[in-house]
Amino acid sequence: MKHRLIIIILLFYTSLLWAQDNKISSTQNDKQTDEFFQNFDHRFSHEFSEEKVYQLKDKYAKQMANGDTLKAINTISKLGNIYSNHASYSLAYQQFWKALLLADEINNTKTTARSLEDLAWLYISFKRKEEAIKYFQTSLKVKKQLITKGQLSKINLSSNYYGLTTLYRETNEPLMSKIYLDSCYMIHYSGGDNTADKPFLEAEESYYQLNKGQNTQALKKMHTIEPWFAKNQPHYLVILYSFMGDAYKKSTQYDKSEHYYKMSIKISENSKTHMNYIPRVYEHLSELYLRIGNHKNAYKSLLEAKQLNEHLFDSRSENNKALFEINDQFRKEQEAKNNLIQKQRLAHLEQEKRIGLLQILLLSGTIIVIVISVFFYIKHINSKHKSQEKLAKEKRELENKKNRELLELKNKELAISALQLIEKDELLKQLKTSLTNNPTPPTDSEVNKLFKSISLSNAQNWKQFEARFKSVNQEFFKTLVTTYPKLTAGDRRLCALVRLNFSSKDIAKLMGISNESVHTLRYRLRKKMGLARADNLFKHLEQFG
Repeated sequence: MKHRLIIIILLFYTSLLWAQDNKISSTQNDKQTDEFFQNFDHRFSHEFSEEKVYQLKDKYAKQMANGDTLKAINTISKLGNIYSNHASYSLAYQQFWKALLLADEINNTKTTARSLEDLAWLYISFKRKEEAIKYFQTSLKVKKQLITKGQLSKINLSSNYYGLTTLYRETNEPLMSKIYLDSCYMIHYSGGDNTADKPFLEAEESYYQLNKGQNTQALKKMHTIEPWFAKNQPHYLVILYSFMGDAYKKSTQYDKSEHYYKMSIKISENSKTHMNYIPRVYEHLSELYLRIGNHKNAYKSLLEAKQLNEHLFDSRSENNKALFEINDQFRKEQEAKNNLIQKQRLAHLEQEKRIGLLQILLLSGTIIVIVISVFFYIKHINSKHKSQEKLAKEKRELENKKNRELLELKNKELAISALQLIEKDELLKQLKTSLTNNPTPPTDSEVNKLFKSISLSNAQNWKQFEARFKSVNQEFFKTLVTTYPKLTAGDRRLCALVRLNFSSKDIAKLMGISNESVHTLRYRLRKKMGLARADNLFKHLEQFG
């Protein structure tokens, strides 16, 4: 009994000491928190203030009035981000959809990609995973097309990958989150020194380490990047401190965990940023209180989380009741616009089709006319050419016929002349014979004189014949001498007589030799010309003109 009493007293005393330590620790944490907010730079608070909202609205109105649509899109995108941070999702949704519609109107694909990305971030805040993924991926597709065309740098993909990293972290899918985080790092290191983005990536990496049970490494990294965020992006401390609260809770350092959870909530309340994240912080804070047995604060934190969730995300709340109406309104407007564009495009295509068909018909008709014209022109030219060729051929044939007739006539004259020479020689021989056999013969001197006259007359007659033959058959002798340059004067004379188609007997009389000698000469001539026994000498010589 005594032992039980001692144990109860010890337990009571221990709980008093723990409560006292917890009170002191809590007091110290509250003191640190107050010091932090005393040093908080109010320039960052102004960035999301109502005054800033008013300035952006006024700026947007002026830009639209001046027709500067691109700058107006940038302005309402900033306005949408402020509304999103304030958890005014219907207003944020309205601004982002306006930006997207305006980007479509001016056909600026870069701005379209950014507007799609803004909508994706809004859906992350509203815990709409499928829609967020769809808009991030659509934005990525547009950006990749621009990168392929050389109109955008690859580093612009980093924001989409970072958004998907955040989305999968929020949906408790660490492996998918790490995949996109690695993509962010790859772009970060391949795109130059972009240190302004790196702390955001390290924050996500520290949370991944926390999920892998690497609490010490995670906390070390979180404390390393904390000063950078405090100086440059204090609003992000809402998220970083909630990470640190989780890390200290896992390490059972509950006082520090509570401190960072409260810091996260207070920064969000003061700066009006990342308000969608606060219900999560209250839920984790409630779990912390349950662990340490503080059921009152656990219930209080859980109730706060529930009320905030209903206020921020319930479609029946005043904050979001217009969201689905706006959604339908913009969806209908976009559908109407797409239908109008589709109709206009179809009408344009139909008109282009008709114009194209007309152009094809005109082109076909023109080509047919040209082809027919060319056909008849070519036919006319061919007909004219054929007529000219036929006329030229007939003219050549007529001239050749005349030339042949003239040649035959002259050759006949030559033949007659040669025959007359033969007859003359026969007559002279008969005269010679009669004079020799006369009973009263003339004196020797008279006979010799007569014989000499006959021989001289024969030589002169042959020279005259040969000269006339050459004048009539110039081409014959020219070709003959060129083809057979080794022929003698006697060979050429025999060729001329054969060309005139004289018989061996007539040739013998003209040349004053026997028939056997003529045959011998003809044989030798054929041999010099390389003719075979079956070759006709007259036919061979006839081809020389």
